[in-house]
Amino acid sequence: MHTFTSRRLTAALLIIGTVLWFSCFRNGDGSWITSPTGPTDPDALLDSRIRNSTLGFQKIFAIGFKERTDKHDAIALAASYTGLEVDWFEGVRAANIPPKAYPAVWTEEKHRDKPAELGSWRAHMNALRHIVENKISSAVLMEDDSDWDVNIKAQMVEFARGTRALQGTEGVPFSPYGDNWDMLWLGHCGINLRGEPKYYVIPNDLTVTPRPHQNEFVRPPLAEDPNFESHRLIFNADNAICSWAMAFTYEGARKALTALSYVGIDEPVDLGYNFLCTNILHVPYKCLSSHPSIMGTWAQRGPVSRDSDITDGDDTWHEASSRSLTYSTMLNILPLANNETTISATWEDVPAPKIAITTFKIPSGYLYTPDVE
Repeated sequence: MHTFTSRRLTAALLIIGTVLWFSCFRNGDGSWITSPTGPTDPDALLDSRIRNSTLGFQKIFAIGFKERTDKHDAIALAASYTGLEVDWFEGVRAANIPPKAYPAVWTEEKHRDKPAELGSWRAHMNALRHIVENKISSAVLMEDDSDWDVNIKAQMVEFARGTRALQGTEGVPFSPYGDNWDMLWLGHCGINLRGEPKYYVIPNDLTVTPRPHQNEFVRPPLAEDPNFESHRLIFNADNAICSWAMAFTYEGARKALTALSYVGIDEPVDLGYNFLCTNILHVPYKCLSSHPSIMGTWAQRGPVSRDSDITDGDDTWHEASSRSLTYSTMLNILPLANNETTISATWEDVPAPKIAITTFKIPSGYLYTPDVE
């Protein structure tokens, strides 16, 4: 009798388990659910990671002086309206660095006109050291006057597809940007191609800064071709200028700290990063970037003297402005605060002076190798 009851109980449990299994793994329309945990397509999975509050990196940091509350407020607002989360590193003043802690090769005479360059270098070293000490897998470091496009997440999704394609990534890498890079130079005022002429091209990208408004000091060769003026180019990079924003892997941060602090440089920190990407600091380093720059810089309305904490300016008044961005977040704070979904371009003479951010899309890109004569 006991055995019979146990068999009936076991059979009942099997039936209930089968019903529950079918209920959990079939949609309401009867179709199979391919995965209960999310998308199984590698690109879709990686895209979803990039659309998080740190753009697929572990952290985003801004570097600035705590007394520049105006810049802190602006970054906090821009991050909030575009769904990002930004932590802060305090800037360093050169006067607070004892001479014994200068880079061994630092010459004060060379930097006499811009003493703040030493403080900027130290602030970046502090941030790199934090990444290393805390074993942060990847992080963005940006200046406190950085700006980004209101479509930054969509931009970074396609940018990441480009970096993965250039690395030959297969399957699902640990980083959505691929696993064979040290730095992604996201915000610059000029950068060049390194190595073979191979690009990931995003055609007719409306977020590309029109040529009349580009002011980069250097650009990759393909950018000189008029047929590619409206295209965004992604490539292995070197010879960059300006450190508005860059992303580092843990290993990239460790090698940068080795080259720029332990070995030392006698240059502004952005030139130090330039030398790293050019591989002239005896540390193998791989950088990827885009033309035009993904991220930019901005200045709040007011006197020139308040724009920078590194260079001096006079009391000449100017309106708010943004550099290298077609749909600046900083210049669209008020429309975003009013829940407007139509955003204005930085300039009127662009293909789309206004866009609807709810339906805006970045075109899909492709690998491209120019014919070399």
